[in-house]
Amino acid sequence: MTKEVTIEKMRDSAIRRAVGPTILLGSGTYFDFEDPWNSEITIEDIAYGLAYEGRCAGQCYSRILQKRVFYSVAEHCVRMSHSVPDELALEALMHEVGEAVCGDMNAPLKSLNPSFKAIEKKCEAAILARFSVAITDPLEIKRADLRMLATERRDLLPWKGERWGIDDYAQPYDWEIIPWAPEVAAQSFLNRYHQLVNP
Repeated sequence: MTKEVTIEKMRDSAIRRAVGPTILLGSGTYFDFEDPWNSEITIEDIAYGLAYEGRCAGQCYSRILQKRVFYSVAEHCVRMSHSVPDELALEALMHEVGEAVCGDMNAPLKSLNPSFKAIEKKCEAAILARFSVAITDPLEIKRADLRMLATERRDLLPWKGERWGIDDYAQPYDWEIIPWAPEVAAQSFLNRYHQLVNP
């Protein structure tokens, strides 16, 4: 193998590593979408990734504040963790970890992209395993997630009362959402995580 071929292979490998199916995380490590099981990711990467990721494709309008607002996936997770039985709180907090690296593709669009959904689920499973979190009651977590969506629709979307599929399954929570700033959401996520893993 010539020196030029070796350099070319090294260059291609470096480009693939930095530009291909990997992303550089805030902690300085790479997350590999083809091998999420061996990717390093910190709880801070998750907290900040989710805190700067907007729910509802960023199309939130607060009926309380009467203006457009940013509402993060991290806040969604923290609020949900306080709305389930104590034994499910950590699962609720961590139920969207795949979105910390994959982003929050809205459900209608995701339903048209099964390959994306498969990648996100693989990343989610790998991250949950890294933090030793198992979803022990997926039905209850899904119920809580649907109730969160019903609450978010009421408080954070310009909803005019039209019927959605969730109406057969979920009623909004009786508390109201006034969204947090991303930094507050990230710190709240971290505080809640540490509270739950170090009671």
